[in-house]
Amino acid sequence: MEPKIKRILALIVCISFILTFLPINSVSFAKPRYDVWKDKIKVYDADEKFKRAEAEYEGYKYIATFDEDTNEIKLKVKPIATKKFDKSLDSSSLNEERNFSVKVEYFDGENLKAKLIDEKTKEEYNIGDSDTVSAQYVIALPTVLGLLEELLYILLGAAGIVFVGGATYYLAEKLADKIRNSSYDYFLAYISNDKKLYVGPAVDFSTAKAIVLDRGDIFARRQDLAYKLAKAVSEYAHAGIRHDDKPHDSDDPNYFPHYHIIFNPYSRQPHIFYPY
Repeated sequence: MEPKIKRILALIVCISFILTFLPINSVSFAKPRYDVWKDKIKVYDADEKFKRAEAEYEGYKYIATFDEDTNEIKLKVKPIATKKFDKSLDSSSLNEERNFSVKVEYFDGENLKAKLIDEKTKEEYNIGDSDTVSAQYVIALPTVLGLLEELLYILLGAAGIVFVGGATYYLAEKLADKIRNSSYDYFLAYISNDKKLYVGPAVDFSTAKAIVLDRGDIFARRQDLAYKLAKAVSEYAHAGIRHDDKPHDSDDPNYFPHYHIIFNPYSRQPHIFYPY
């Protein structure tokens, strides 16, 4: 046998051996297909303060809640009926209700990365766009990770929030009145891939100017404040200004008038939005 062929066969055998004995907690799972779970999840307003999403699967009920006042997210996993569990799945009793705090690290309306923190044991579990997933979980992997990801995905979507760059952004249409009456003049803005506009933390004028110069978006409290910022950026960068005050889509409730800063024909034209 040719030496080259021998080396190729040896490499194939070596790879096969590694894959055969690769531990589960070092395996990356593909992102779940959300459509699989949509019919299993119900989302509703528990009261004026809380949004709630829940689902039942394989003897468990999963309940995720979002506190609109504090942005706190909680997850409860409770068995519907006592049953015999596979002890290899987790060292604790799976017949007990378990409560988790949820720390969302990133959610842009499509992609989610979060940590579940067991409130009793303080153990942490990754879900969403993690490089790996933990093999020890409250129930079998990887099936339920997809359900939990979709549960949070739908809950955050219903709440109208995203988490980007460590900051929380809210759907602009829900914040318009608060922005008009705010004591702050400028806010970070984020446009999701599905063209929804979100408003984030307040910033001062110099920070807003720097963000627009860096091709980022800003939401201003009033039109005159939006124009003031646009003019300052234009004069500093010798850029043009274009004003769009009519919706591109008249049926879009999330449209807001804005100024574009035109640096050059090939560069992104950042937005400076303002409420009607």
